[in-house]
Amino acid sequence: MAKDVYELEVVQDNPFPGEILERPDQISSGGSEGNYTQATTREKSFPKKRSAVELLSTSLNTRSRKVLQEFELTQSGGFQIGNFEEGISGDLRITPNGLTARDIAGLTTFALDGTDGSAVFRGSIQSGSLITGEVVVGNNRVIIDVDQNGEPRIIVNDGTNDRILIGFQAGGF
Repeated sequence: MAKDVYELEVVQDNPFPGEILERPDQISSGGSEGNYTQATTREKSFPKKRSAVELLSTSLNTRSRKVLQEFELTQSGGFQIGNFEEGISGDLRITPNGLTARDIAGLTTFALDGTDGSAVFRGSIQSGSLITGEVVVGNNRVIIDVDQNGEPRIIVNDGTNDRILIGFQAGGF
């Protein structure tokens, strides 16, 4: 008596988002000849909808590359603008501790310390006017200041003694 021969019919499915389909050659056959078992299908769940349209349309204009609104930063957050690659590009870092910038050689070009207010600049500082207290030049040997009486003074020190003093000094010169 002739045996009936049944062949497995494969129906191609459209893949579920993020799903890896099993190939037909991975379907296992049962232990006895001619009996086939259906491949098991994992539980399918729909991916959660992630909507960034509202954020992008109200806060960022991706076409003009402009920020349209304020962003609230977390306390531990920070930004890095640029990607430092030696000899190619520098970067700028903004953190709760301050701002720093590096040039293409990796040298810090400026730093603003957020904890104590210090500022360090590698290049020139240009200004139309400058309002400041005491100006100390170099290694504290040249001081331009106003004394307690409001009198201007310039002091040049050699490391031991004040050698040049311009301004009022009671009992001096």
